[in-house]
Amino acid sequence: MTGMKGKDFKPLREETEGSSASSRGDSARQGLPWQLWREMRGGAEHFQSVRGQLPVGRIRQFFYGASLPFHIARTTLKDPPTRERYLRVTALQTAFLLALAAGWVVVTHDDTPTREERSPRVSTPESRARSREAEARIEQRTREVEALLKARGADGEEKVDKAAVAAAVGALIAEAVNAENAGEVTPEEAVSTVGDVASEAGDKPLGAVPPASGEAGAPESVSETQEDEDAAEPTKEDALEPLPGTENLPQPLREEIAAALQEATRDAEEAKGSRIQRELQQKGFNIDAPEVRHGILFLGSWEFWVAFFGSLSVAQWVIVALSRDFHTVISREASLATGVTPEDPEIHPRVRLNFPWMRAKVRRRWRAFVLFAAGFPALAVLTTPVLWNKPVFTTLSTAWGFWWLIVFTAAKSDRAWVAPVTNPPWFFRRWEQLAHALPVLRWGPFNRYLWMWARRTEGVGSPIAAVERQPWAFAGLAATRFVGSLPPFRCFTRPFIPVASAHLLSLDPKQPPVGAVTPPPHSAGD
Repeated sequence: MTGMKGKDFKPLREETEGSSASSRGDSARQGLPWQLWREMRGGAEHFQSVRGQLPVGRIRQFFYGASLPFHIARTTLKDPPTRERYLRVTALQTAFLLALAAGWVVVTHDDTPTREERSPRVSTPESRARSREAEARIEQRTREVEALLKARGADGEEKVDKAAVAAAVGALIAEAVNAENAGEVTPEEAVSTVGDVASEAGDKPLGAVPPASGEAGAPESVSETQEDEDAAEPTKEDALEPLPGTENLPQPLREEIAAALQEATRDAEEAKGSRIQRELQQKGFNIDAPEVRHGILFLGSWEFWVAFFGSLSVAQWVIVALSRDFHTVISREASLATGVTPEDPEIHPRVRLNFPWMRAKVRRRWRAFVLFAAGFPALAVLTTPVLWNKPVFTTLSTAWGFWWLIVFTAAKSDRAWVAPVTNPPWFFRRWEQLAHALPVLRWGPFNRYLWMWARRTEGVGSPIAAVERQPWAFAGLAATRFVGSLPPFRCFTRPFIPVASAHLLSLDPKQPPVGAVTPPPHSAGD
């Protein structure tokens, strides 16, 4: 497969030359989905059917690049010794990752039993004393609510302050919930206490609440209008489940009490989480872990999964750093099996920490971050005149980050660093075109910024040029690399990404022959 360039760099013809106007007419009549499927399948199967040629069409090239690592793996693993080594290495790496995942689950698991799983309380002198103290506290809260319900205004008439009653009922609910969680009172006693207070509140006239429709002093038109509004749109009362005993309370007070009940219950439930969960929740980070409630699995919050996969990615990086030699051997075997000149020396693999490789890896990650951040001022200039600039800026910055992922995916092969540079990168060409239309972009600050940006990009000009000649194929390979970086997929896909990049570079007609040019020191870091 080496040296496939020049006259061999031909677009792929249809697999069946005899597929004439009739078959093409049939596929056209079958619609766009069928044509899209044919393009995707043609690109994915191209490596096995036609070697040494790049397929024609953007969709085919994308799926050709995306499927290339799997074709290389399939060809490589036909050799029994190589397959045995690959399975042994990936199985051990995955086992370590699963062990770390199990440790994460143990640390974050909330082992607080549910209400149905709690064992019956055993009556002891200490428990009876705690129950009496809890009942006294609940009784005190109850008297506070009753005092507010019996409050009188300046004119001597009995009036109720809705906000004060809601706050007092919320404090009573919180006290009852906390006592029930601590096992000091039964759930029935807690609900009965709150329900009795709410029932008593329902029997009191509320001077602060306007008369209901249909009563004396209420205009009939207002009553009809209120009925129409209630029928037209749902109220908060429909969304909040009423507390037993509050059916006779006016609607505003019922809403206040229901909201207080929800808030008190939520605070009590959050307080029951594990120590790590409580600390993060106090900082405003919702990290609810997956749990089973009433036989139903709740997957937890997205913050939990971000933290989970982030931690596993760090652990995966450490595991790969320790066992990198084994991936190097597998990559060399893959190159030999698929006809690409190996870029890695023949070594005896062992578990070790390769500090030069780690330093090169850190330098490369920093360089990628600097190159990514260098384009942000240009994105800000382009999106400032746009009406919805925030979503546009987010979209463009995401595409900009994926572009650099494509470039550094191609740079996984040493051959990308000797690719000839024939033109400036595409973003500099677009900036020059924009500067012709907007002369202000040639002023001093913009010129200095462009000079700084070009200086930062000089070192990666060869990989950029190689990607620009085959953008869609390398985009597919970068998409596979991105998905394969998630734990534990990286342990399986990592050895084949550099070989796939070398295959794509071998299809570039402008690529120099292997060994003709020595790659410059670029700290690729693999």
